[in-house]
Amino acid sequence: MRTSKLRIPSVPASAMLLAAALFLLHVLAQPIPALAHSLYIQSGRHAVDEGKATPLFFCYGHRFPVDDGVRANKLKRVRVIAPDGTGTDIAVRNETCLHSYMVKYDTPGTWALTAETNPGFYTKWVDKKGRQRSTIKPMSAIKDQAQSVEKSLYSKQYAKTYVTCGPPSQQFPAHVGLALELVPSGDVFSLRKGDALELTVFRDGVPYHGPGAWDATYTGFSTQPEDMYHPRTQVEDGAFAVPLDHPGRWFVRFFIKTDATPDKREEYMQLKQTATLVVEIPNERIRPHPKGH
Repeated sequence: MRTSKLRIPSVPASAMLLAAALFLLHVLAQPIPALAHSLYIQSGRHAVDEGKATPLFFCYGHRFPVDDGVRANKLKRVRVIAPDGTGTDIAVRNETCLHSYMVKYDTPGTWALTAETNPGFYTKWVDKKGRQRSTIKPMSAIKDQAQSVEKSLYSKQYAKTYVTCGPPSQQFPAHVGLALELVPSGDVFSLRKGDALELTVFRDGVPYHGPGAWDATYTGFSTQPEDMYHPRTQVEDGAFAVPLDHPGRWFVRFFIKTDATPDKREEYMQLKQTATLVVEIPNERIRPHPKGH
């Protein structure tokens, strides 16, 4: 009995290369999903003894407490403000990482850790073939390729957290001078589960009374990106309160958008400014110290 054999026609290498190239072009032509990463500054400990050194570090992304590393050129300034108001800038290493730096707390009282980003663009547009596209370039960079522009932002971000060295300062450093800042109404180290964190937004050194939006979450609520315990909420007067229903580390974010000035309208449609704040709400010890500790 003769056994039949299945014959597979050979495909020329040039045809395979052409198919691969066409597939690659198709992939590259697809819209790139892009969400504006948020910057949060944190501390290894938020309550330290005098003389103790503990690291500050960042989260950059959509998950709290840690997500992506931060590029060095994204950080415009990282500043440690002592209880007497003296500020020290930290030299940022030229790498992409969590940018952890040891801070020695050698003066009793409340310290503030702050950071601000170098501004960046985000433009969402439709090309002349009707495909959705996005880029981190200004509108002027894609105007010859665009059929329409759906969104174009120029984004600036400001981050803050607090550390207490021994007893907190009698005069809490609520406002430390960021261009957009979440300013607590009182000492955040007195807050406990069930309290509310009352915040006033300051812009360019004065209370801001315009529209904006805030959201907040705490460690352990969700592992999913942008899955916030307190979903985005619109406010009209630049003041709001965050219910602190759980102990742990809390992240609060607020942003505003303003139309571009006439001399910037070819670059972007709106200026987006974002302020973030991280505070820690302590709990009582749940289990006793292990024997021999």
